[in-house]
Amino acid sequence: MAELVLAADTIEVGVHPEWHIFGMTLNADTILGTIVAAAVVVGLGLFVRAKVTSGVPSGVQLFYEGVTKFLRDQVETSIGVRVAPFLVPLSIALFIFILVCNWIVILPLHHFLPPPTADVNLCYPLAIMVFVWRQIAGGRRHGGVGGQFVHIAKGHNPRLAPMWFLEEITGVVSHSLRLFGNIFAGGVMLSLFTLIPAYIMWLPTAGWKLFDLFIGLVQAFIFAFLTIIYFSQAMENRDEAH
Repeated sequence: MAELVLAADTIEVGVHPEWHIFGMTLNADTILGTIVAAAVVVGLGLFVRAKVTSGVPSGVQLFYEGVTKFLRDQVETSIGVRVAPFLVPLSIALFIFILVCNWIVILPLHHFLPPPTADVNLCYPLAIMVFVWRQIAGGRRHGGVGGQFVHIAKGHNPRLAPMWFLEEITGVVSHSLRLFGNIFAGGVMLSLFTLIPAYIMWLPTAGWKLFDLFIGLVQAFIFAFLTIIYFSQAMENRDEAH
């Protein structure tokens, strides 16, 4: 037991191989993982485009059609596809990209190429992109930046308006850290399994990776679904709602 505790102390959490370019420090594994995930997403898209058929679809086409229909229905229910047609491809792209990022964990290269979503340096930019885009979309919907500020506060007690603006900002943090925390925790568990004797390590590792696949799917869906919800809140017409 003492040896196991000492071995656990050697596990470094949140440490990344780094590149130093022009005075900037870049996490090499996060960048490589993001590039791999992006290449897979683009490759799958090109494959589906080349193989798409009105006859018997392939498994990949069925997957894309299922994801597209599901997320399109969520957009239609939340705000309407005609109101925000761009939200369908955005949510699909986010879902597929994050799913591939999360599922990198199944590769036997966890220590060298961990899921890039286990690094806040990817999760924060994704959440910030959604935040900025939805404010722009809301501003266009409500007649500019001023109209968007009025929209955020409209329908609430004016004395509580600062709390609603604060919620807009904290939403960025929760949107990103929810994804990061779940994927990062999975990586920590896999690191702990390496302390188990090699002859039995494969069993809990395989079981946990299967669980990680499920968690990765759920987290990708949650991120895409919350994106749809955030856009619907930013673009809804509260006067019509009332």
